[in-house]
Amino acid sequence: MRNQLYATNLKVKQQYIHTFLNLIKDQIDYGGKKYAHSEEKEATDLIVEVFGIKWLLGTIFKYLLRFGNQGREKDLLKIAAYCFILWLKYGFHLKENHDTDTEKNT
Repeated sequence: MRNQLYATNLKVKQQYIHTFLNLIKDQIDYGGKKYAHSEEKEATDLIVEVFGIKWLLGTIFKYLLRFGNQGREKDLLKIAAYCFILWLKYGFHLKENHDTDTEKNT
């Protein structure tokens, strides 16, 4: 299945977005419990405090490389979960207006 690529039109995306989001939620819930440090912080927070945000970017890169080598679904889910954490760490969840432009400027 790794070498087979499937169509990703809007209908397919709409059909499977909830499955994907549920898998990401499971990944985040699992990691949040596994790496909990306190009620306010998890291990990821402490690691970023010590090593900086580049550690988080490096972790995402590690899973990108692993996915490229092994093609495992689990690694894509980890990438998505770490991207969510990165989105939170940068405070994008606190913005009133999000970057929602989808049209290309020509």
